[in-house]
Amino acid sequence: MVNSIRAEVYKLTRRSYSYILLLCCAAFALLVAGLMCYIKYSAAPDVELINFPLAINMLSMGMPIGLYLVAVGGDAVFSEQYKYNTLKNEVSYGLPRVRVYLSRLVVTLLLMAVVFVVTIGVYALASLVLLGIPSDAGAMASFGKNTVQAIQDAFQMLGFYVLASFPLWLGAMSLALALYFLIRSSNLAGLGFLAIMLAVPAIFDNLGKYVNPVFFRLYHVTLDYMSGLVISTETLDWPLIGRCWLIGLAWAVVSTAVGLFFFSRREIS
Repeated sequence: MVNSIRAEVYKLTRRSYSYILLLCCAAFALLVAGLMCYIKYSAAPDVELINFPLAINMLSMGMPIGLYLVAVGGDAVFSEQYKYNTLKNEVSYGLPRVRVYLSRLVVTLLLMAVVFVVTIGVYALASLVLLGIPSDAGAMASFGKNTVQAIQDAFQMLGFYVLASFPLWLGAMSLALALYFLIRSSNLAGLGFLAIMLAVPAIFDNLGKYVNPVFFRLYHVTLDYMSGLVISTETLDWPLIGRCWLIGLAWAVVSTAVGLFFFSRREIS
């Protein structure tokens, strides 16, 4: 298994796709920080209100992006392997299909971890340089607390949002990988992923409103709904974290089990 993961990491580092993904995410982080800097010095009536702790607090609004970005990471790792007969060659060589499947899953997780760290790091550093740390008076006006406490609370909430969002991202990533393995066309797999993530919750929500309230129970276990709960929370809601882990891991386990079941039985031509 370790050798398979190393082989996938080696192949990933030789593709431009992953580097383009990292650059795009870093550029987006710089763009957001730059826009906040522009507002701070050009349009804000009080520049002290836009500062580094505020920028960290605003990261919560970006958490749902991870639900969909994992599909791009999965595509970077999978990289049209049906089209180029990569899977066929590995299976023909005698590699167990479970190892083939799980190695892609692990490498996708590693790639997305790097993307997350780079994006958050670039955003935090750019925000620190461009927006600055507020004075105690500015922090008191913005947050009702001194500068040190404002920064500590901002990073504490960031940790909460990451801890709650991670299992949801893992569930979405597992779903994306399952679709890439089961659908020969990566484009169709990506569209299927978006349909499940966006259309299915909306269908359940409307069925709950207009047909039968029982459909709300299905809506409330969708990843999109749970992600919305996370970003709307302003306090450290630990029961919500437990619920996120339960639902996120359930999506991950079921998606991986379904993907492995059908991949292990399909004929690769």
